[in-house]
Amino acid sequence: MKKLLSLIPLLGLAAGTASADSYYSAQPAGGELTPYDLQPVYSLEALYNFSEKSQSPDTSGARLNFSLYSDGESAVRHQFSVSAAYERGTDKVSLFGSDDLFKVTAERMPLTLGYDVNIALFENVMLDLGVKGGYAFGTAELNAFGVKEHMGGATYSMGAGIKVQLSESVSGKLGYEFSRTFYRKFGPSHLNLNQHGIVLGVGVLF
Repeated sequence: MKKLLSLIPLLGLAAGTASADSYYSAQPAGGELTPYDLQPVYSLEALYNFSEKSQSPDTSGARLNFSLYSDGESAVRHQFSVSAAYERGTDKVSLFGSDDLFKVTAERMPLTLGYDVNIALFENVMLDLGVKGGYAFGTAELNAFGVKEHMGGATYSMGAGIKVQLSESVSGKLGYEFSRTFYRKFGPSHLNLNQHGIVLGVGVLF
């Protein structure tokens, strides 16, 4: 009888624990990500930009991005980024309405904020659509005359490309980007830039 009485409190405690468990929802196994979780991604992109105007040389360079990327195996993924780039180009261009060609060196250093949406096309292959906006510092140098002008202006870009997930933490990207920078005038020549660019990059998830 004493053994039976000693078991009653243990049975009550077990019943109370079982009933308490029913009030808690199960958590995702192994801490799986949801589509709302943002993960840090660092990416480095190589750029080559073709300028529309004959007064501006084509430029090439690199862009470093820090992004917060939503994953969770979702078919639509969002990416918010901060970017810094450096581009440079030298070419002989026509200036001031003259038929003569002058050697010009141009530099462009945009600092931008961006948003991309990634839409799954196939397994590990996504369509990347993005916009960026910010401010670009720049210089234009007339090499023959030793004249160097420092400039600055608002800039934006729009792009589309294909992103391939190479591994769990590494992705590659190939895309097209149109950019416009609103520089002020340099002498009689307007240096607002319209550029069509090729983007090749690699991103690493941390």
